[in-house]
Amino acid sequence: MRKKWFYRLLFSYFPIFFIVTSILILLTFLLLSGLTKRETVNVNQQFTRHVIQLIDYSLKEIDQGLIKDIESDLKLKAFFENDASLSYFNHYEISKKVRDMIATNGFIDSIYMFRNSDQMVMSKNTFISLEKFGDRDFISQRLKLASFYELSGKRNYIEFQDTEHFPSAVVSLVRKYPLLVGGQGLIVVNISLASIEQMIKDLTSSNINFIRIKDFNDNVLLGEKQGEVRGTVLSEITSEYTGWTFTGGVHDERIFKYASVFSYIWVAVGLLVVIAGTIWMAFVTRRNYKPIEEILNQINRYSVQRSGKLSKHVPDEFKFIEQALDNLIEESNTYQKMHEEDAMFRRRHFFVELLEGSRPIEPTEWDEELERLNMPAQFHSLGVIVLEIDKFTSLVDTYTHRDLFLLKFVVNSVVKEICESHPLTVWTEWTDQHRLTALYQTVDEATDMEHHLTDMSEAIREWVEINLDFTVTIGRGPSGTEIDDIAKSYAGAKEALSYKPSLGLNQVISYQETRRVEGGAFWQLTTIQHLARSFRTGEEPWRPILERMFLDARENRLSRVELVQFLNSLSHHVYKEIIEFPAEIQVVWKTEVLPNIDQVCETFDLAEDLEAQIGHILEEFELCVRDLQERSSHYTLIREVKAYIEKEYANTEMSLNHLYDVFGLNGKYVSRLFKEAFGEKLVDYLVRIRIENSQRLLLTSSLSLQEIANAVGYIHDISFIRAFKKVVGTTPGEYRKNHGKSPA
Repeated sequence: MRKKWFYRLLFSYFPIFFIVTSILILLTFLLLSGLTKRETVNVNQQFTRHVIQLIDYSLKEIDQGLIKDIESDLKLKAFFENDASLSYFNHYEISKKVRDMIATNGFIDSIYMFRNSDQMVMSKNTFISLEKFGDRDFISQRLKLASFYELSGKRNYIEFQDTEHFPSAVVSLVRKYPLLVGGQGLIVVNISLASIEQMIKDLTSSNINFIRIKDFNDNVLLGEKQGEVRGTVLSEITSEYTGWTFTGGVHDERIFKYASVFSYIWVAVGLLVVIAGTIWMAFVTRRNYKPIEEILNQINRYSVQRSGKLSKHVPDEFKFIEQALDNLIEESNTYQKMHEEDAMFRRRHFFVELLEGSRPIEPTEWDEELERLNMPAQFHSLGVIVLEIDKFTSLVDTYTHRDLFLLKFVVNSVVKEICESHPLTVWTEWTDQHRLTALYQTVDEATDMEHHLTDMSEAIREWVEINLDFTVTIGRGPSGTEIDDIAKSYAGAKEALSYKPSLGLNQVISYQETRRVEGGAFWQLTTIQHLARSFRTGEEPWRPILERMFLDARENRLSRVELVQFLNSLSHHVYKEIIEFPAEIQVVWKTEVLPNIDQVCETFDLAEDLEAQIGHILEEFELCVRDLQERSSHYTLIREVKAYIEKEYANTEMSLNHLYDVFGLNGKYVSRLFKEAFGEKLVDYLVRIRIENSQRLLLTSSLSLQEIANAVGYIHDISFIRAFKKVVGTTPGEYRKNHGKSPA
């Protein structure tokens, strides 16, 4: 017998093997290449961000140190005020101060100060007039600007005229003196670009990466200019602090050389695998063919032996074929059952795709799927309703899983049965544990889809209310005439249901109604902050504020999403207020309060339920906080300190030392106890009390700013103005003007 089937099997496998292995090799190479490139981009981006963070941190540190010196250093104050009593030694000390400021940071190239009153400039090396100073043009330009702070672009700094052939490349940080007023002069800090470049070189251990820095005017600060870079740009990030743009990348030559070598090695290995696989397949095919060859030989011999006796005996040479057919029928039945189960999942998957609009559905695909469901594929209009079981969490606790399944089956059957009395067809699926989605369609153009959806939704709601132990709320979306309108109708129905917490349970909510009554976010951030601060301090009851906010929420008919946003904002601000409390209070908040709030957000049905549960949670936490505070042995004393500050805030001598004289405790110790008890620094509390009383005087009296400053404990009106602006955000004069009160 010729080995016909052997060669047929062998040459049937080979093309598949070659195609599959070739595709796998190609895909593997492309995957590895793509992963390598993505990893290179990611590493380069992280490196660029690290450089930005280092530079921003250094510049911020320099600026903060400069601000601190401007505000507190008496030597700088004496220099800019041009005190006539300044001696040569005093000028030497000021010059030494400049040197000390330079030594604080390795990025600083130089610092000089310009005094406006007599046009003099002082640096670490000299004290000369402006007209003789090498950087006089830069000073003149800065004096014309109205801003009190500036970070310049790249420039060359020359300290002495006609003496420096190799000027320093710097960027300059300029601040006018005083900080908020200016007018007396300015301080210029020159940042060395060479130092920044050296830092970047120290960070890179190879020549693969490159980085280029451009300022906010697109001028190159460091690195090669545009067109000179040999490589591929992988990242471009702009610093929010400096406005500089950092461009990072890699030099291509070495990377692509290694990638090329790697690809050749991989292709060679792949070819060896293909050859080995070919030999292996031939061997396995030859071995597996032997049983088939033996069976064919036996059938052939048996047929020859039985060929003359077939008419005398019951033929049995097809016994093997009969058994094969029996097995085939059995397998066919099994596959049919599997196909039916698969069809159910395919139907639900197609339904979800229609609702979510995750991909475009072609008319031919729509016709095929509707034909399988024995539903008319032709339609005039489409509409979606979403039925949601009210208080589903309580049902889960009451009924078993089997009982819930039975109840859901009843609801599904009722929806279909009610639809039979209307000229509509319906397709229903449970899209969530507690949500049944129904897709309705009409064929007749004369059928009013909106009218029938309204009637059916109300009929379903009434039937469930009367015959079952629970109620349902139904959201109805807008109808449409295209397949793509199904997703829009479903989104509208879900949006309508999102207003259930404010509108109530056991009703039909139309998408059009929610569009008309949509209220949007109603609460003010200041109100939330007020509630959180009242919760922390206990100076004002917080519960009425919470009740008023929820009353506004119900009146404005807010959606579930908006209520959850409000609650998240409230919990965030309460945590900000208690963050200075002792660690045990914060542990209670994180481990007990926050999980309870999150659970309430996921399970509430009505705004009233949300208000009651959140109020209870905050009350329990408040009791816990007060209990922990009162356990402290010093709590009574600290309350006395607080009461004393509230009474004597106008005392200009009020300070930590003054409290030491009154209560006999170390000022820093009292401050720490005060912060642990009330979550606020003692000094900040004193400033807040003074500013709040000054606001009252600004609005209710005609006293001058100096008189008001003295009345609330400030000797100098400058200190009062600075503190007032820091707390309120505006000056006292602007505050009084904006609120309609002018001094006499």
